[in-house]
Amino acid sequence: MGRLLYLDWLRVLATVAVVTIHVSAGYVTKANLDLNWFIANFLESLSRWAVPIFVMISGALLLRKQKEITIWQFFKKRTNKVLIPFISWSILFFIYGIYYGSYPPSIKNFIKLFINQDLILHFWFFYMIIGLYLITPLLKLFITNAQRKHIEYFLILWLFASVFSRFTNYWVNMKISLELNFVTDYVGYFILGYYLSNFEFNKRWRTFYYSGFFIGVLATFFLTFYFTMSKGTLDQYWYGYFSPSVVFSAAGLFILFRYYFNNRELPWILSKINKASLGIYIIHYWLMIYFLWKVFPKVETTMPTVLVIPANILLTLAISAIFTLIIKRIPIMKKLMP
Repeated sequence: MGRLLYLDWLRVLATVAVVTIHVSAGYVTKANLDLNWFIANFLESLSRWAVPIFVMISGALLLRKQKEITIWQFFKKRTNKVLIPFISWSILFFIYGIYYGSYPPSIKNFIKLFINQDLILHFWFFYMIIGLYLITPLLKLFITNAQRKHIEYFLILWLFASVFSRFTNYWVNMKISLELNFVTDYVGYFILGYYLSNFEFNKRWRTFYYSGFFIGVLATFFLTFYFTMSKGTLDQYWYGYFSPSVVFSAAGLFILFRYYFNNRELPWILSKINKASLGIYIIHYWLMIYFLWKVFPKVETTMPTVLVIPANILLTLAISAIFTLIIKRIPIMKKLMP
């Protein structure tokens, strides 16, 4: 099967969006509702679909019909692409944490931190995506034998168990306790990526999805502002990956790029970000917490307020991309940035 070019576009956007989320978080969590807060809230709202889109890209690629491979071949490929970088960088971050004074130097402590997802905040994504990889052979059995209506039924159950139930818990403190673990959380985005990538949608449904993207982003922005103002502290529910507004924006963006960018090659600079996307994800947060936090205040004092956060985002993205592309050229180290 041919390359799905729109997935490259989405991967680049999601990479930029993840960096945007982490840079903006330092401003939006203050909840003092100044100009920086509004800019950060807008950029957060515009980017919260990032992780769902990454999961949907994986589902679209790994669940689609292609030549048969054994379970062993599937896991071998995933090991080289994800598991080796994940474990290697966990060790390297731990060693640097010892040097920096963040961690006591012991193997036992590393194992504990590694198992409990406490080494570095953004690595939670690896634990989640590796879990999805482990069940992918089983999900493919379902996808291979399912008709469109069966997949839609799965997604309806997912929306109920993972989106509606969270909303009722947030809104009226009512928790729905049905045993629907099979259709909860990120497996839903995984299946949704396959669904939106492999079935056709008429003009009316495409318009619905496009509208969903813009409505979702605006709803995230205004509802976060309203409830933060009401409570006096940041209300993060609408930033959550299973809030209705984020689900709408993620699905809408996916469809938008599927129908408008599938025959468009990435420009040169974006192709570099696409190739470096995993490395940028791995390294950007570490650079922020250990180095760039010293640089960000200097940017604040030298640029107009409206440009401060975008400038810090571009700075983080550029340094992370350059760092990654350099490592990818080093014979031994390039295995850490596949």
